[in-house]
Amino acid sequence: MSTSADPLEWLNRLPSSEAGIDRQALAGLLVELARNIEPGSCQDVNNVHPIDPRLEQLRSLLLGREIHELSRLSKLVEDPEQLASAVGRVLPTAIAQTSADPRWGTVLAPAVEKAAATSVRHNPRTFTDILHPLILPAIRKSIGETVDETFQSLNESLKYALTWRGLKWRWEAWRTGTSFAEVVLKHTLVYQVEHVFLIHRHSGLLIAHVAAENAASEDPQLVSSMLTAIQDFVRDSFRGAEQQGLDTLKLGELRLWSETGTFATLVAVIRGNPPEELHQMLRNTLSRIHEERSGALEAFDGDISGLSDVEGRLTECVALRQQVQPIKRTGFLWLIAFIVLVPVLAAGLWGYRNWQDERRWEDYVARLRTEPGIVITELGRRNGDFQIAGLRDPLAADPMPLLREAGIDPSRVKAYWQTYQSLDPEFVRQRLQALLDPPVTITLSVDGDTVVAQGSAPSSWITRATAAGRTLPAGAPRFDLSRVRNINEEAEIRGLSDAIQSHEIRFDYNESLPAPGQDTILDELASRLRELVVLSKKLHVTTRVTLTGHSDTTGRGTFNLSLSLARAETVRALLKKRGVDPDLLAVRGAGQLEPEEPETYEAARSANRRVSFTVGFY
Repeated sequence: MSTSADPLEWLNRLPSSEAGIDRQALAGLLVELARNIEPGSCQDVNNVHPIDPRLEQLRSLLLGREIHELSRLSKLVEDPEQLASAVGRVLPTAIAQTSADPRWGTVLAPAVEKAAATSVRHNPRTFTDILHPLILPAIRKSIGETVDETFQSLNESLKYALTWRGLKWRWEAWRTGTSFAEVVLKHTLVYQVEHVFLIHRHSGLLIAHVAAENAASEDPQLVSSMLTAIQDFVRDSFRGAEQQGLDTLKLGELRLWSETGTFATLVAVIRGNPPEELHQMLRNTLSRIHEERSGALEAFDGDISGLSDVEGRLTECVALRQQVQPIKRTGFLWLIAFIVLVPVLAAGLWGYRNWQDERRWEDYVARLRTEPGIVITELGRRNGDFQIAGLRDPLAADPMPLLREAGIDPSRVKAYWQTYQSLDPEFVRQRLQALLDPPVTITLSVDGDTVVAQGSAPSSWITRATAAGRTLPAGAPRFDLSRVRNINEEAEIRGLSDAIQSHEIRFDYNESLPAPGQDTILDELASRLRELVVLSKKLHVTTRVTLTGHSDTTGRGTFNLSLSLARAETVRALLKKRGVDPDLLAVRGAGQLEPEEPETYEAARSANRRVSFTVGFY
């Protein structure tokens, strides 16, 4: 049997871990046995006393198996590949058995961090794929809660923005240096956490339950089972909810908020209107429970004895509440009232002035509508100024003085008037007055919808006025010239009247028929009477010609009166026979009472036997 000095020295240097074994003596015995078998061996072994060589054989018999294992282990330790293979076979078991040791994480943390950093630098895509299923839902949920919190703050702020309470809260925000939204949420989001359930995520078993003092509920285990069933139903019924579940549920005034962790789910039953930041509070509580009791939560099988301290964390959640703060009456109420009152008074004053302006404007527009020659087509306001547009006759009233009379600043009014000619009778009269320039003997007036001319005028003016009346547009007032007398025709009719009145029909003594030679006079007189009728109609006058019969003083007075009347009737009949309208003629008998000459001689008596003519105009 041969052995080398190195294994013996190695055996000699091994510490004695078992009581009662002298390894140095054992090494010397083994050397002595080797020398007996092979005298030249083991000459250079240090600190090994020679022993009988026969003991070498004994060593092989007693320690042969151990020597073989030591040799194998020596080769295993000295060969890196074999050593790595052996360590790899036992490493998982060793890690599993020592995972509870806190030193394990401290030792492995630097290596794991360095490995992760190297992996991210060389292949970030792989690391992204690993974290994507975890980070994306978390980011989505965080963004959703942030948006909800923002909208909650915005809604509450808008709700109380223009109220007395909102103004008071704005003052509080300015005084405390906080935002208006935070003050609104502090006063309006009144809530209380009534129940908190901690439910095992995989088994659905209730781990712990804490309720507020004034909260009432059914069996907590039953409630936990129902919540788990609802979560499972949501995950199984809707695509994309397999890893998420239901996190918010509203039941009247109650809200159920759920936060899911690795091994457990935290469900809070909240009464009132909680802030969205309460989600983060519940999430922090669940994270602390997982950090402190992760192993117990993972191994939970229904036995809550190892998780009794969890209720303390849940009690902190139940204590979360916010009540309406009592109104504090401070000495600044007068200042708040002043701050509020000034804008209100300013707004009221502005509104009153605006109302006054509107009323003045309405009165002004109503006044314009009553003015002849003004037609309003458009009304409005722009940039605080009034606007008006329409048609205006040059003869109509000027709107600018009317503005000042109404108390309106003309600079605030934008007026757009277009010229036109109104058919108002007064304006038509004024235009006819300016156009015809009637003589002083003519007056133009308005009678209803008619312009009436009265008086006397020459024929030329009457002709011109008649032509002007025909040129008036349709719908214009009528121009009446029937009351205008023609000066030329009046002179003519007066001359004709004088000529008629200058004629006399002579009679013989005691005769009722005209004397011989009177037919020529009757013919001339009939012609002039017919001409008189025509002129009378033209001048729109009524003419009457009175035939007066006369007699001399011979005979009785009654006889003479009858004779004079008979003479007048005879002349009337003769004129009618010559074409004179009998209605134009009137007869009377004067007898001997109206002698033409005193009857001092026969020629005078003959002159009194006559019929005279008198022309009257009515």
